Amino acid sequence: MMNKKRLMAILAAGVLTATSFNPVMIKAESVSAEEAGMAVPADAAGMSVPADAAGAAVSADEAGAAVSADEAGAVVAGDGSETAVFSEDGTPVKKTVKAADINMKVQDSYDFPFLGLKAVLPEELKKQIENSDMLMITEEEWNDDSTGFKYAFFHWNKLTEDQKNEDVNLLGTGYEDWLKSIERVGTLGVYSKDVIDDLDSITGCNEHKELGTSEDGNYKYYLSINKDAESDLTDEIEKIETTITEMTAFDPSKSVFDMPAENANPDAGNVGAFETTDIDGNAYTEKVFSDYDLTLVNCFTTWCSPCVNEMPDLDKLYQEMKEKGVGVVGMVIDSVGEDGTTDEDTVKKAQILKEKTGVTYPLLIPDAGNMNGRISGLSSFPESFFVDKDGNIVGDPIMGSKNLEDWKTAVEDALEKINSGK
Repeated sequence: MMNKKRLMAILAAGVLTATSFNPVMIKAESVSAEEAGMAVPADAAGMSVPADAAGAAVSADEAGAAVSADEAGAVVAGDGSETAVFSEDGTPVKKTVKAADINMKVQDSYDFPFLGLKAVLPEELKKQIENSDMLMITEEEWNDDSTGFKYAFFHWNKLTEDQKNEDVNLLGTGYEDWLKSIERVGTLGVYSKDVIDDLDSITGCNEHKELGTSEDGNYKYYLSINKDAESDLTDEIEKIETTITEMTAFDPSKSVFDMPAENANPDAGNVGAFETTDIDGNAYTEKVFSDYDLTLVNCFTTWCSPCVNEMPDLDKLYQEMKEKGVGVVGMVIDSVGEDGTTDEDTVKKAQILKEKTGVTYPLLIPDAGNMNGRISGLSSFPESFFVDKDGNIVGDPIMGSKNLEDWKTAVEDALEKINSGK
């Protein structure tokens, strides 16, 4: 399992709200081709991995891709030496961005349930952020097994007029190198007990004020400043009002700075009743499952190369097994935004994918209830599960992509469970 060190790079003003995703760049430290091709973590929509390791759609011959990189929404270097960078909503981002455009949106208050933290910034600090005199960014690092996080914090940095207009390179180590070149002023964060001794190196600050401890005792909250920075800047950081609340249970499908999914129900036993359409506007309900003894529900995104690359095999599976009572349904997860509205641009991308891959099974837009909450908070892309003719979810979820033969084996195993009454 790769280390999900998340370098939070806010690539446009207005993100990090309750109704929008936080664009992020993630550095994969060591990911084998086999590991990366298996599944893209759902939290890592912005995952940055070597193009060849990620199974990116470089060409049909090289990667077995059904569509080109542009059509899949992937950003890959031609020689594979650089990294692919995506925003967390699946939108390709530029290789460079103006420093001032990385700044977080100023809000009256910030609420982060996964961190158990609320914050209100002083007016002068908000003005400095709005003018990009101060740069506000987030950073987080997860445990190696992705069961929790080691630390997560905001950091504020002083920008000169020249630095505001700098082009920040988002590839390779460019972003990290650039962060080291600007002046850190202060941080506000949450840290697991085992990293407390490393606060200086983690935060880039040298004076730390403990604010409190999480209810379970595993995390401490600190407001930190760089004593060498200008006092009028550090004074504003020290005026930040904080409230420590109960932590919402960690969700590996999201950044710790995201809001929890309201209707997530990964343990749902049935998809429930729903109404939706496919990407071509045809109406569908839960009765889509009643025509088959078993249906494979494949949850994917238009930007995920492993997802796209397996679609032809999924259609072969459908063609070979539909007469045996096995159906396939695709769920285009990124076709609906956090506000519940359909993203028409993504639907158009999905229509292109359908044409290029030649799939004949339905590609559905998630319904308002996200199939009884089952497709909220997915752990990976792609992620699949089986449903019987009564809408009951059969067996465990399947993380990652498979080839045709592996899918046949998975189908046979699921059919056996149905026939045995398990």
